Amino acid sequence: MMRTMLEGASLAALVALAAACGLTPPPEPPRQQPTSPPTEVPANANPGALPPQGYKLVWQDEFEGSALGPAWSALSAPRLDAIATPDAASVHDGLLTLTTYTDASGRHHTGFLGTQGVVEVTYGYFEARIRFHDSPGEWCAFWIDSPTNGNPMGDPGTAGVEIDVVEHRATDDHGWTALRDMSAMNLNWDRTASSRQNVQKVVSLPGNAPIQGEWHVFGVLWTDVGYTFYIDGLPAWTTDAAISHRSEYVQLTCEVADASWAGFVPAGGYGARATSTTGMDVDWVRIWQKT
Repeated sequence: MMRTMLEGASLAALVALAAACGLTPPPEPPRQQPTSPPTEVPANANPGALPPQGYKLVWQDEFEGSALGPAWSALSAPRLDAIATPDAASVHDGLLTLTTYTDASGRHHTGFLGTQGVVEVTYGYFEARIRFHDSPGEWCAFWIDSPTNGNPMGDPGTAGVEIDVVEHRATDDHGWTALRDMSAMNLNWDRTASSRQNVQKVVSLPGNAPIQGEWHVFGVLWTDVGYTFYIDGLPAWTTDAAISHRSEYVQLTCEVADASWAGFVPAGGYGARATSTTGMDVDWVRIWQKT
C-alpha cells in the first residue's frame, strides 16, 4: 500500500518540532562487523527478470532539474560524528549527489534524505542505480525503514524492520581495502543501543568486479514471506528473517563514524564541500508493487 500525505508532515518539519521541544534525533549505533566471510554474487540469474512479472511502477525519482523533489526531506541535525545538512545534497545533470565534506573548523557534514510521511510502502520491489565514492570513516547507503522500528519490541512484523538494500564502505577498522569492491545488505530490528537485532550478508561481484566508483543497480524484493536482495539483477541474498508487514519509507544517506566499522576518518577530513570527492551519486530510485 502506498500512502501519500501532506508535505507539511515531512522529516524536516518533524525535526524542527523536536528541536523546539528540546529534543534531538537519537543517533544510531554503527553497523556491526560481518559475522560470516564475504561471498560472491552468483552469476546465474536473468537480469531481465526484474521487476517481477505482475508488478507495476508506483513511484520513481529520476532526479531531473536542479532541486530535490517534494517526496524527499533532508535531515538537519547532528548524527554520529557528523552533521546531516541539506546543502550536502545536490541535483544536477540528472543525478542526485550526496557529498561528505569537512568545514574549516573540522566538523564533518553529510547528506541524509528520506521520504517519511510522503512515500511509504508495504512490500514491493525497490531499486536504485548508484555510484559510490566512499572514504575511510564514512559510508553511504540505500535503505528502507519503519518509523516505529523497535515499538513494540520483539515484534518486527508490527514494528517494522530496517532493510539495508546496500551499504558500502571503503575500509574497515583494520584498514581492509578489499571492502571497496564489496557491498553489505542488512536487516536491523528492535533497534536500540542495547538490544538491536541484526542479520547481514557481505558480497562481492562475479570476478571481483569493482563497486567503488562504478555504476550498479541495487534492489530488494520484499514480500510477506521474505526478502531477496539483488545487484545488477543477480540475486545476492535471500532470507526470511524478521519480515516487516507495515509501511516503510526510502532513505539515501551518507554517514561518518570515526574508528567504527568503516575505519578511521582521515587526519585532514574530507575536504571542503566544493572539493570533496567523498559521497555517492544516485541516477534514479524506483518502486514497483504487485498489482
